Amino acid sequence: MKRASLGVSVLLLVSVLSQSSAAQAERPSPGAQRLRNALTDLRRDPNDPTLQERYIEAFPQDYKSFLELFEPDRELYDGHEYINVLPRLAMTHERQVGKLLVALGQDAHYEADAPGYLRQALATYGSQHTKAFAGLIGSMPVRKQNQLITFLADVENPAAYPEYQGIIDHLKALGDGGLARTFEKARERRAKQPHQ
Repeated sequence: MKRASLGVSVLLLVSVLSQSSAAQAERPSPGAQRLRNALTDLRRDPNDPTLQERYIEAFPQDYKSFLELFEPDRELYDGHEYINVLPRLAMTHERQVGKLLVALGQDAHYEADAPGYLRQALATYGSQHTKAFAGLIGSMPVRKQNQLITFLADVENPAAYPEYQGIIDHLKALGDGGLARTFEKARERRAKQPHQ
């Protein structure tokens, strides 16, 4: 009887511990929860500048943190619904969104899913807010500029990527032919690489 009682006690303990571990595993990190809450609030009132700013501040501020939230097997894997919001917020927070996207893009390298959505958001921002974008890029060290532009140029089918050409066209219209040529050269280099 004691042995059966001990066995039941052990089973109950294992069950309680496994449920506790599962509950902890499902509990999001503070950063993930903060971003989820900020997106929920923003969806309730998308035109509220305070909620927009809170969302931008809740978004990962560096590429390492970005990957910790959005890469495979991470809490907010894929990140599309979170990343896709950023270009729209630039309508009222142009500089703040630009600084965020450029900070993320300067350390990024193309992969599918979240980095791809980041590249698209950055290209959209760059084509719609080219003057601010060029100013942000111009304040970066050349090595970081090149890394960001290479990240943006890393596409298999440039014809399906009009935002990149939009950046080039708008840079030329602004009289920044040197930076436009840097974008063109990056695209040419990428075109010579085998498709991945």
